[in-house]
Amino acid sequence: MDVIASPTPIALFDAITVLSLVFLLVIVATAYFSPHVQRRKVWYGQKVQWITYCVSYMLLFGFQYREPPRALCLLQSNLIYACPPACAVASACFMIDFYVSLGPLHQLHIRNPRRLELLLIILPWLTLALNALHVALFVVFSSEEIRSTQWSPGNPFCHIPHMEPTIVSATLVILAAFIALYFEVQSGMILYSNRLEFRHLKYKAIQGYLSLYIRSAILTIGMIIAIAISVYSVSGNKSGLGSWSLALPFMPMFVAIVFGSQMDIIRAWLFWRKRDPEDEDLTLMSQISITLETVSVRNSAHFVT
Repeated sequence: MDVIASPTPIALFDAITVLSLVFLLVIVATAYFSPHVQRRKVWYGQKVQWITYCVSYMLLFGFQYREPPRALCLLQSNLIYACPPACAVASACFMIDFYVSLGPLHQLHIRNPRRLELLLIILPWLTLALNALHVALFVVFSSEEIRSTQWSPGNPFCHIPHMEPTIVSATLVILAAFIALYFEVQSGMILYSNRLEFRHLKYKAIQGYLSLYIRSAILTIGMIIAIAISVYSVSGNKSGLGSWSLALPFMPMFVAIVFGSQMDIIRAWLFWRKRDPEDEDLTLMSQISITLETVSVRNSAHFVT
């Protein structure tokens, strides 16, 4: 027999999820199609993982007011436990890529940068696949009681009434967050040690690079906060959509706002305004590349003298 759930909290949850997805898609599309916006491939990989996170909560659209098919419920259970670690790993990979991009400032030489870039893109997907497989195997070999209670009235997503998938997911997120935090601290130290050289360069390029660093740091802090919310919402709430569960789709929206408010993306949408001649010649990433090379040359000159 179908169980009717309260529509208001679920409708709000769905609206936030869809809005977050739209924001992310707009930002990715702007960066990809605009000739004045340039981003590294790992940046795109991070955003795609958050898009997947949104999609995972949309799989039950049409089945949220009655019990969904078991196969669909199992698929969504796999994704909602697998997506947070994948997003966390993608954020850590983004920070590693940022650290590597500072190579000219701290004599870091990568033998095969393309292979490293490919690894940083693949790692989040590998995390997603392995964690989803773990959840699937756990459900298959668990008791009938666990398999039959993956969905409960008033919940817009399926869950597993056992702590093991939650613990595994949270552990991976925490590990990835610490890795991201480590490379953020290292990158911050490098930028701080070169602060005197940055003063001689163009303000826009410096501002753009520091903006990327600050935004990535804000994202890591938000990700750590989201860990507690996700663990409590998915594992602690088994009889309806609690107030903390409504915060789950806000994390991708937070990501969209943090990275979508950069000036080069905003300027891409203000097409009716006349662009600065400097912005016409160089994208933000090009300015950053030139800035790093200039600082590196200055440092080398100082070292020689």
